[in-house]
Amino acid sequence: MKIWTKIEWAIIAAASVLLFLLLILFAYSHPHSDDFSYHYFLTHKNYIDASVFVYEQSGGRFFSTIIIFLSPLIHHNIAGYQWLTACLFIFFMVSLFAFLRVLLRVHVATKSIVFLYAFLLLSFCSFVPNIHEFAYWLCAEATYLLAATFWLWSIVFHSLLAQSKHQHKTWLWVLAIFNTTALVGCSEVGIMINAVPVCLHFLYRHQLGTLSHKAFWVATLFYLSISLFIVFSGGNLHRHSLTPFSGNTILAISGGFYAAVFWLSKWALIFMPIVCFYILIFGHRLKSWTDEISRFKIFKAKTIFISSLIFFLLCQIVVVWISGSTPEQRFENVLFLFLLLSFLFAAQLMMHEQQEFFDMLKGRLHRGFKTISFVYLICIFIVIPNNAINALADVVSGNAQRFNEETKARYALIARTKAEIVSVPPITTRPKILYFPTLTCNVAADANDLPRLSLADYFGKKWIYEYPCNQNVPEYSIKEILKQKRHQFFSKQNHSK
Repeated sequence: MKIWTKIEWAIIAAASVLLFLLLILFAYSHPHSDDFSYHYFLTHKNYIDASVFVYEQSGGRFFSTIIIFLSPLIHHNIAGYQWLTACLFIFFMVSLFAFLRVLLRVHVATKSIVFLYAFLLLSFCSFVPNIHEFAYWLCAEATYLLAATFWLWSIVFHSLLAQSKHQHKTWLWVLAIFNTTALVGCSEVGIMINAVPVCLHFLYRHQLGTLSHKAFWVATLFYLSISLFIVFSGGNLHRHSLTPFSGNTILAISGGFYAAVFWLSKWALIFMPIVCFYILIFGHRLKSWTDEISRFKIFKAKTIFISSLIFFLLCQIVVVWISGSTPEQRFENVLFLFLLLSFLFAAQLMMHEQQEFFDMLKGRLHRGFKTISFVYLICIFIVIPNNAINALADVVSGNAQRFNEETKARYALIARTKAEIVSVPPITTRPKILYFPTLTCNVAADANDLPRLSLADYFGKKWIYEYPCNQNVPEYSIKEILKQKRHQFFSKQNHSK
């Protein structure tokens, strides 16, 4: 008896190679940007004072602050930094498998879960908008990768606790509350996406008439309380007051719609083959699971699809209202995972609702459709730029290794130089996944540039800059035009004149 078919073996092999390549790249990654800012806070203050300072001046992300303060950079250990970022990424990968295992183990064989896991790993890691900031930068890892990880566990906990056989287990409620604390304490996106499992839990209990359960309300009120603790932190209020475009409703709605349409238009070409392949190759295996969850009234394909898009849009609007700018790619990384799982879930429900049509695919045309969908999926990987191809190119070409050597040579040059203001040559090898500009060409120190001042302080210098200048000229794109219009019509400074 075959364990997996040829197509399944191909997916599992591709996912394994991709994961191997991504793990190799951790050995060549280096800290940058706010990694050095947090190091500066911690070395110039004690741990408690530094944590309070971040909460009052930067933001309320207390859990991500704890993780960042554990950075081995405090001991000037670059290798330790690489190991820590790799371990957090592996934690996410393991959590994704545990998420599938806990939810599906009763309804499907382990070998099918392994295949589905490989398929999700390959799809997500290949097309997540910015895998560098999701996996290779500690500050973004602690803020967004861990938020995505704890969100998966939040779904698991709320799914278990909604069942009568688990709802009286105190230890499970305690774990759920701890997970909520970590998730919400990572970033504001954690606050938003945690509302999804909480609301589904609420609606499920409402349908069963078990809303009187005290533990559910304790956990929900705890989630709301800690969310308010973060939202109204001194750091968030401070940043909001200093941001020139924040708090403008018209800008928030228009900017939110722009960001939502922009990302959906890019992701549509990716989601279509992924969903089609899932339906033809895997969806029929979860028939018993779909029959069970479809008893829940809100679990309808159209409802899940539309509500997911509305939630995605609201997240964009909220971020634009708070920050006055469209969300960064590291924020979209988390929403990419949310939409990927939501669309696959909607596709699974659609198979249940249109069972006759999908049963027809099991006939003579089924094998042909499977082959076509597999070939289509391969074409998508070849045509659309993705992290899998970039990781392969960075490793095989040696760019990642050369980037690592150039960066280490830069560290050695800074250490040898006795002057307090140091010029270093630019990094000439720029692997697509690992490279991030860390220095400026400005000879004079910028008092407002905390990350680069902190980087200089890390090496015991006053300022470090690149010479000769070798920075890319920014493209004059539609996004740049919209930024100019935003400044023209929505700036607080312009309205105050």
